[in-house]
Amino acid sequence: MTTNAPSSLNDWLIKLSSIEIPAMQYTLYQMAHLQSKSDDISIRDLSLLIRHDPLLTLKLIRYQQSQRRAVQMKDVNTIEHVLLMVGVGGFFHKFGSTESVETQLQQKPEALSGIRKIISRSYLAARIAESLSSQRHDIDPIEVTTASLLHDLAEILLWLSMPELAQKITYLLLNNPSCRSYEAQKQILGFTGNELQTKLALHWHLPSLLTHLMDEKYTNEPRVRTVTIATSTARHLTNHWQNPALPDDYQNIADLLSCDLDHAYSLIRNVCIKAAHEWEWFSVLPVATQIPQQ
Repeated sequence: MTTNAPSSLNDWLIKLSSIEIPAMQYTLYQMAHLQSKSDDISIRDLSLLIRHDPLLTLKLIRYQQSQRRAVQMKDVNTIEHVLLMVGVGGFFHKFGSTESVETQLQQKPEALSGIRKIISRSYLAARIAESLSSQRHDIDPIEVTTASLLHDLAEILLWLSMPELAQKITYLLLNNPSCRSYEAQKQILGFTGNELQTKLALHWHLPSLLTHLMDEKYTNEPRVRTVTIATSTARHLTNHWQNPALPDDYQNIADLLSCDLDHAYSLIRNVCIKAAHEWEWFSVLPVATQIPQQ
């Protein structure tokens, strides 16, 4: 374990809770552009912007939870619903001066590269979840999409706070192709990213539904399984389009949607192509560039 690294799960909760949550620089550019014409924008315009950035999404949801009144009986589980409560003007007032990830990691180029890849992957997972939910006629696809966007926050925050440990996990996976992510996390940290993620969500009092949807212990439930499949597929795609774990992902999608494998593959291919048009947000080579020529 790296010097000064937290020694227990509770110590990690304390450390990660003390971080000032930033946002991607491109997100902040887009926010400034929208703010310059704030009289002409809608809640939906803001929501579409925020959904690209899991860190800003976390920041917004945590803020709303901290402002929650005793009379508020129901959780607010989506970006749009939080914005309805905060308001356009309130959003820019509260989050307009957010620091950028690039500023926080300007002296750590490897960490910046690593976190950009994971944020790009989280957005791809959200797009996959959105597509799966749409085909499943989910009761509220946005909830599943939001949970998929936030699913790997523990990993993102690890790159922010202790990038040397995140790099050790990355190197372990690169040098051991058969090693699974949760195995590498447990070897380096002493616990898995999902365990830390669940504890963080509870510690931060995130909406209980989102916490539940992100918890892989409940993959017997179709909505949780949708989140798990989306995040797993995105992870394997960003490693390589020919990743040996992808056939299992396509089979899981086929089982979830009751479709054939060709349809599952086509769905993922189309999502990747659409997501590639927004590569500038993350400064990461899009997964679609690896798609084999047919």
